[in-house]
Amino acid sequence: MIIEWHTHVYPPEEAAADALAWDGASGPAWAGKCPMTLENVLDAHRKAGVAISVITNAAHYLRGKSETDELKAVKRWTDYATEIQNQHKGMLYGFATILPCGGKEQIKEAERAIRELGLKGIMIHSNHKGHYPDDDEARPFWELVQDLDVPVFIHPPHVGFGEERVKEYRLASSVGRPADLCLALARLIVRGILEDFPRLKLVSSHGGGGICEVIGRMNYAYELQDECYFLGPYAPMKIKHEPGHYLKKIHLDTATYHLPATKMVLETVGADHVLYGSDAPPLTSLKPRAIKMIEDLELAPQDKEKVFWRNAAKLLKLTEADLQMAA
Repeated sequence: MIIEWHTHVYPPEEAAADALAWDGASGPAWAGKCPMTLENVLDAHRKAGVAISVITNAAHYLRGKSETDELKAVKRWTDYATEIQNQHKGMLYGFATILPCGGKEQIKEAERAIRELGLKGIMIHSNHKGHYPDDDEARPFWELVQDLDVPVFIHPPHVGFGEERVKEYRLASSVGRPADLCLALARLIVRGILEDFPRLKLVSSHGGGGICEVIGRMNYAYELQDECYFLGPYAPMKIKHEPGHYLKKIHLDTATYHLPATKMVLETVGADHVLYGSDAPPLTSLKPRAIKMIEDLELAPQDKEKVFWRNAAKLLKLTEADLQMAA
């Protein structure tokens, strides 16, 4: 069995929009060719022999909207994700897209999505217009999602940290997004979000965007307090353990497309905290490649099952009946 954790859909009107795709001001126009449609998800899902797909909306277009229009767009996606989940019951599960620093109305929308409409989780951006999810304004969001007991999937916006230098050669996607994601995860760790909300179920896209490579440097920056004085202050102290302790509480998906990187993810957080994900759509042809990469890891059978479906099923709270129906 395979549970696909990482695939994207836009609501039809955004997929059909003529506005520039990234933020209404930059990026390509879809011109009727947006790949992030339900039809493309279903086609890739069936061709790859996937049993269950988690549907999220990366919602890059939110960056080009006013605060009022952001909320309208977030609510529209909640309703459309619910429609998808109900139409394809047991095969597709929808996540809301929420802006953690967006204030009370965004918090209310998160609660509506989960408690009233039955969506299975929440997707957030690693940053939105310069606001990162460790900011103090986001604490009511983390309080709520810990209470809701649903997974929070963190995914980068179309560009983030260092965006002024990634406008060429598709570097925004290949380098800029992982870099922003890595920064966001690092801040969530050192700013004490996982310390203060220990029951959070946080899942990172893209194998953590390189967090597994830099965690050793984060550990010594924490450990060597006096010796590292010249690197700047480590205050206020918000964590009780080295950063690697908290990284092992986070789940990471396998959308790296680089076998050594995925091996590092497994070695860093363990097979219990790794989820298969392809990030396809938008690039649907990548899904078979993503599946083959898991096969090429040559995992023990029990670990292979964890990565392909058991870990995801646990986070989604799927019952045996749910899994049998999907299979």
